[in-house]
Amino acid sequence: MAALQFLSKYREIGLLLFRASIGLVFIILIAPILWSGHESWAHLGSAVRNLGFRSHYEFWGFVGAILGCAGGILMILGVFFRVGVLFALAVTAVHLLSVIHNRADFFVRLPAFEMSILLLSLLFIGPGKYSVDKN
Repeated sequence: MAALQFLSKYREIGLLLFRASIGLVFIILIAPILWSGHESWAHLGSAVRNLGFRSHYEFWGFVGAILGCAGGILMILGVFFRVGVLFALAVTAVHLLSVIHNRADFFVRLPAFEMSILLLSLLFIGPGKYSVDKN
């Protein structure tokens, strides 16, 4: 539509909004787990059971929480952007495997699947023009 053509000049602002909102979602969802301590870490880390790990759930939960928060921060800032996306994608992939393994309902699987697709897309798109590491 010709009436909406003017929006194309705001493409980079849209990408900034997209990557910042996805990063903020990771921080909002995972930071409370990081702050809550051992029980929350063990609960988050129990998802690695589906990868064949049978112990040290607290450690894996702590690592997952750190990766999720660090990935969110890196996505928001745009510095080491693809590394941040890979961190968040790793957390999301483990969650998706856990949801699939537990034979969860379709509407429980869908958000994890959608987030995986969004993160894969961001991995290919890149941070855009507005990021900390750009001049």
